[in-house]
Amino acid sequence: MTVIDYKSMGKRKILLVEDVVMNQDLACRLLQGWGMEVDVASNGREAVEKVSENSYDIVLMDIQMPEMDGVEATRVIRKMPDYVKAGLPIIAVTANTLKTDKELYISAGMNDILAKPFTEEGLFRIMGSQLGVQINSEMEKMLPNENNQPNTPLYDLTMVRSVSGGDESFVLKMVDLFLTTIPQSLVEMRQQCTAMDWIAVGKSAHKLKSTIDSLGILYLKQDIRLLEKYGRNNENVTLMPSLVDKVVDGMEACISRIKKDFKV
Repeated sequence: MTVIDYKSMGKRKILLVEDVVMNQDLACRLLQGWGMEVDVASNGREAVEKVSENSYDIVLMDIQMPEMDGVEATRVIRKMPDYVKAGLPIIAVTANTLKTDKELYISAGMNDILAKPFTEEGLFRIMGSQLGVQINSEMEKMLPNENNQPNTPLYDLTMVRSVSGGDESFVLKMVDLFLTTIPQSLVEMRQQCTAMDWIAVGKSAHKLKSTIDSLGILYLKQDIRLLEKYGRNNENVTLMPSLVDKVVDGMEACISRIKKDFKV
């Protein structure tokens, strides 16, 4: 059985652009485990500043962020007078991967698109393609189907444990982040729904989506995406209150279960 050598890309300097703290920690843990040096930017404006001030091998760019989104940040980087910085490989890391979305990212100057949620192998493969590191055919056979996800009643920490590399303190940190940040997000979503601010509900759904994916809360994956889509397009608003109820109730049940499982 061939084992993928995740250190085969060498020590590269990566700029991770992501506004969700849990996603930042997960990605940093993964990349640092490969021997990478990682800087983090929480929005597109900060990403542009970091690129102008530092040298990076590649940028992993989230799309929907406050202040400046990933598409606009990419356009600004591509216009930098320093041709090396302007030509920096930029990978869109996003759950929005419709054909029109992909066309927008590529037209903005992004080099490739990595769909969320991603596997370790999937991230390695797409970064390797931009950095000139190839996976041989034997390794290619090992790559799992990213659609094959475990089916558990409430949550599944398989991805978090995989990224942790056996470090239980990291798993506990992710659990603590979930328990301390998500309840307020659920309160805000309820308030937005009561105020019939559907666009705000869609934005809240977008933020929750990555957490739902990372923690394997599979039974809410479709509902959270519908909320995001309906809110973004301000459509099917009569369906949104029931979807909000389902997502909030489901997340609260998950919080309760995790507290029991981890005795907190």
